[in-house]
Amino acid sequence: MNIYFTKALALTLTAIVSFTCVANDDLNASVTQQTSPKHWSHLPLLADKATERGHELPIPVGVTLFYNNIDADYKAENDFEVQVTGGLLGFKGPNDYVVPAEDVSITGNDSSLQLKLDAWILPFWNVYGLVGYTEGSKDIRAKLDNVEGLPCGDACNGIVLPIPIRYTATNYGIGTVLAGQINSFVSDTPFTIMAVGALVKAKTNTTDSIIKTKLASVRVGQRYDLAGNKLAWFLAYSHQNVNQNVTGDYSFAGTELAPLMEEVRFDIDLAKEETKNMSLSVNYDFGPRNEWNLYAEYGFLNWNHLIIGMGRRF
Repeated sequence: MNIYFTKALALTLTAIVSFTCVANDDLNASVTQQTSPKHWSHLPLLADKATERGHELPIPVGVTLFYNNIDADYKAENDFEVQVTGGLLGFKGPNDYVVPAEDVSITGNDSSLQLKLDAWILPFWNVYGLVGYTEGSKDIRAKLDNVEGLPCGDACNGIVLPIPIRYTATNYGIGTVLAGQINSFVSDTPFTIMAVGALVKAKTNTTDSIIKTKLASVRVGQRYDLAGNKLAWFLAYSHQNVNQNVTGDYSFAGTELAPLMEEVRFDIDLAKEETKNMSLSVNYDFGPRNEWNLYAEYGFLNWNHLIIGMGRRF
């Protein structure tokens, strides 16, 4: 479910503030500041100070809907504990066995829809909350070669215990963004820099599993005027820590492993195998006040993810 993390990266880009350290004395900006009414939310605080300096602020409150798909590898944080009933391994059972963590491999895929509500509290500080729904899978493969106490002894060497886990989950989380700008040495368009942090917690509905995600990332990009609309690109480097405890039951009845075991109850703590990743994203703001936006992001380096979103600011 690492998805929450890559998801938390995208959720901040639907509103990007322009903020520079050098005052802009442009007369048009001054006129706009004096004639534009305050937002109904009275946000962001200190907006008058920012517009006096010529900074263009986004509409402060927004809602965004995202679709996210992610593929990643995981590792076992501890030994894989299984309780077997039926078959040779569960004879006169249930019997307990322990598979060493290094003999366990895990792959995962998640697809989700996320709804985010965000607000710019200050011209450079955004906060957001999110709720979402996920359909995911974890495919666990545990080798029996080094399991102690097996009645089949060396005959079990080479046997792999496959446990495909399918689940749905609901999640909620909070996040924050700090944004600023620095002047570019190679063009008139400044660079926007953002620091992002997020915490997300999810509860699966079909397995006994809790998923906790922590995210920290830095994003650098530029924003361009495009026929009255805004087009931005961003390159991000992120650290994502995903932990998941999974317990449940799996039946091998009717499979080729049924003579060996009929039902297995398992307990394992998972973590993402790699915690560092990069992503490239684009954001397009359009409409009479640039109140609509489209967003797309592709993640690469240590895992792949794709995020597509659409939002509106009010």
